[in-house]
Amino acid sequence: MSDLFLLATALAAVLSIAALKAGRPAALAAQLAMFFYLAQQGRQHPVSMPYIGEVAVSLDFYKMPFVATSVVLGLLVTLYAPRYLEHLQAARWYYGVHALYVLSFVWIILFENLVFVFLALELSIITSFLLIWYFGYGDRRRVGLLYFIWAQVGSILFLVGIALSGHFVAEGFKTFGLASLLVLVGLLVKMGTAGAHFWLPYAHAEAPTPLSALLSPVHVGLMAYWIWRLREGAQWPLEVLYAYGLATAIYGSFLVFREVDIKRALADSTIANMGLLVAAAAVKHPLGYFALALLFVGHAFAKAAGFMLSGIYIVGLHTRRFDELRWDLRILAVAVMAFVALSGVFGINLLGKIGVALGAPHSLSVVVLLIAALFTTALYNFYILNRIYRGGAGEVTVDGEMYISTLASAVLPYILMPVVLLWFL
Repeated sequence: MSDLFLLATALAAVLSIAALKAGRPAALAAQLAMFFYLAQQGRQHPVSMPYIGEVAVSLDFYKMPFVATSVVLGLLVTLYAPRYLEHLQAARWYYGVHALYVLSFVWIILFENLVFVFLALELSIITSFLLIWYFGYGDRRRVGLLYFIWAQVGSILFLVGIALSGHFVAEGFKTFGLASLLVLVGLLVKMGTAGAHFWLPYAHAEAPTPLSALLSPVHVGLMAYWIWRLREGAQWPLEVLYAYGLATAIYGSFLVFREVDIKRALADSTIANMGLLVAAAAVKHPLGYFALALLFVGHAFAKAAGFMLSGIYIVGLHTRRFDELRWDLRILAVAVMAFVALSGVFGINLLGKIGVALGAPHSLSVVVLLIAALFTTALYNFYILNRIYRGGAGEVTVDGEMYISTLASAVLPYILMPVVLLWFL
């Protein structure tokens, strides 16, 4: 392992553990230390281990958007959290668990050995489970157990598939048959796509809102990177996977229209957006990666802004119900920016949707699915906006740090458009 990786790991881990007692300052320092990971380039010197082979880390062009988004959004959520956690009467150790949760995202992407990817997934499950169990809403312990069980099912299927394949390193990964199927199903269960989504609306809606802002777009979304990365060696039927992703997007979008609670609506919408990510990961054209990265980044910031907005309502109005929401100009501005970006009408999600469309197989039925998926994933956002607007104008008490963090997350999908164009040219 490189000295830089070891330094970043030592700093981030020690500061995250220190944040269990020291709180937000140490958590912020831990996540700032994670930027050291971004300074390393290429494949780092591997360590060979019995049975599982090389244990290496790497950071390349393809991994950079996923790692950078995870760390930046983790920092924004940490800045957002104090007033919300005060409202929850949450203990200071929340920040330490949060920092370890963000660190797990980085490791999920950086590790090349798939057994270590599994271990990073376990860290993400344990940390998020603890935050739901102690600080969630409603029947939080039942929801926490539901989440934990489904998340473990996905991870264990992934691990068993890797073990059956006999290939533990992502580079040159090859498998087929049952092993290939288990790896794919494990990743799809963790994403909460159609048929494996039952846990997702409960966990994402009843989690404490700072956790929802990371769990919904980042944690589940990172699985799409591994579908894209392993797809050739796993020999998955990509056209079928593409159609399944589109069907998931349509199904998840329709679920939004049944909700009367803004957090539940946002949770359901994550199913739709995971469908788009699956479709992007299955695109055979080189634009597939372009679409995947853009949809991941755009969804991460826009969906986080949506959840942060719901947190502002919870703290300011003590409600999550659409018919009890109000808005002033500041709230309305953030809502419009977040949901227009998430819809893909403008912002980097628009570019991602174009990439998904250009990669469509030449099949009339798939094209019909594509048009329906692109339309419904835009429509549900305007439905949510309409429900907020219909609540009427009124005063909403807004904490300054909460608002600035939410605004930054809502604006980034637009600011990043020129950066993205330069990045991919």
